[in-house]
Amino acid sequence: MTLISMKEWLNMNQRTRVLPTDKWYLDFAIKILPFIKQSSVFKDEDSRTQAKAAILVSLYFQDAISQNGGWKVFSNQYLKQYGKRLPFYLLTDDYTADEINPEDIAFVIWTLKSERVIEEDDTFTFFNPYDENLLLLSQTLYGMMDACFEEAPISNQSSADIWVMGSDVLEVPNTPLPEIIPGTKLKKDVERCLEYNQGKPLLYFANYQKLRTFFVEVLKWEDHPSSLLSDLEDYKEFVIYANAKGILVAHSVAAYFCEEHNPLYNAQRAATEGYKMFCHPGVCPFDLLKYGMAKGILPDIQLPFPKGKEFFQQQWDFIARYYLGEYYEGE
Repeated sequence: MTLISMKEWLNMNQRTRVLPTDKWYLDFAIKILPFIKQSSVFKDEDSRTQAKAAILVSLYFQDAISQNGGWKVFSNQYLKQYGKRLPFYLLTDDYTADEINPEDIAFVIWTLKSERVIEEDDTFTFFNPYDENLLLLSQTLYGMMDACFEEAPISNQSSADIWVMGSDVLEVPNTPLPEIIPGTKLKKDVERCLEYNQGKPLLYFANYQKLRTFFVEVLKWEDHPSSLLSDLEDYKEFVIYANAKGILVAHSVAAYFCEEHNPLYNAQRAATEGYKMFCHPGVCPFDLLKYGMAKGILPDIQLPFPKGKEFFQQQWDFIARYYLGEYYEGE
């Protein structure tokens, strides 16, 4: 049997001192590891990832028993932000807050399977939180927890606050869109964008040459590379968002925005690729994402699994928080 060291357990708890309860929860992690390794969810993962999964599940068990630590911080903040106990899952009457639940375990495993990984070819797959094998593994691990629930010790020291996700991200408030209302004093660039586009805030450009021409001929920018965002010349499919704060420019995303005046819109690409804007930090300014969702002009965005469109529409804000981190509501 592959063992997990006490050092690995302590590292995940972000401490160095061994507590009297640590051996019990470390032994539990070692006990569930074979079931994690056998599951199709993790059978193709390396041994380090499999061990991490066992530790995370045992951390959840420790926190659920002790009613403190990272899991408690996350669940309280999520409830405060969204008025629900847990992302993704439709909770039944069998779900009991402040106790162990298979849905909680499924979410903990999902966080490991959903760590942001961008490969060299920029591929990205959103792991399905409703994956049948994930739910089966979660139910199995729940049964093992339930069988030893009464003997599980209470830890007198909290686990790290951020082992589920960064707590500061869940605390970020939703800010109003920088929309233009009567009396708003606008920057000259914004005025010119709106006049050119008949009052519509979003403008679309197929390539850099067209964008550059707009900068020079409409916005009256100096015709010099240093003044014309020349670092964008290798990109295409631009969106300009003219708003009360100014203008922002995004590249490679125009195909996802469904507006009559957008000749670049591609419903198929929006359905297969659009969700990545909400998962790759820095790909699209958050104000533009928020505007798109608020105005209903990202209607074909869906996640890559059954009912992915419905799921995305319900969970997009949490998904953005989870993946975008400091870029969520950031500049």
